[in-house]
Amino acid sequence: MHNPTEHSAYWSHRLLVIVQEMAAQKTNAVLEVLGNIRHLETEQPYPESGLRFAGDQWRTFYHCHKSTSTHPNEHGHFHIFTAIGNQAWAHVAGLSIDIEGQPLQWFAVNRWVTDGPWLEKDRLLAQLGTAAADTGEQGLPERWLVALLQLYHDSLTGLLTERDTQIQLKLKGRSLVETLDDRDIYTLATQSIDLQSMLENTLLQNPCPDAEPGRHAERNRACNSI
Repeated sequence: MHNPTEHSAYWSHRLLVIVQEMAAQKTNAVLEVLGNIRHLETEQPYPESGLRFAGDQWRTFYHCHKSTSTHPNEHGHFHIFTAIGNQAWAHVAGLSIDIEGQPLQWFAVNRWVTDGPWLEKDRLLAQLGTAAADTGEQGLPERWLVALLQLYHDSLTGLLTERDTQIQLKLKGRSLVETLDDRDIYTLATQSIDLQSMLENTLLQNPCPDAEPGRHAERNRACNSI
């Protein structure tokens, strides 16, 4: 789906259906990932082994810190990774979540925070298409994350562009490896999220179409269930 307007409309409709499904079940992505735990441990990833989605090409986990480092209203955040071969995972972005389970912002961190390979933005953005592949039935958190990754493609482009710019500015005569391992450098870039405004603006401009064959079939099914 190469048309930006069509892309946004499609994923807005899909995300709206997912959010409505969550509301009907009185849940959200964080509650689904945390499950029935009795006590939320700081620094502990949930689920412990990570949550894989999009044909095992993407992985995420949720956790909280003792002190907020990315957003003042953050309860915790997802770290989102993409598979790059040879059992390696590259960090794409973090997603800050508030106490109600709603997204606050995307953020990019220095390599030492999550470890693993450091990929420039073009390679990471090229991977976004794999998250949208039809991989059959997925749970609510997985579908919610996929829809957000697709809907905020432009924001993620800006985020990763700023991340790469900032890391270059912070070299200051050092090697890239030294800078990526500098523990005084944590957050490199952020992009705020106003999901309600995003959905309202997109859906008002792109109401559900009448049933169409071919490539709009899935979007039509989503619209018809709203």
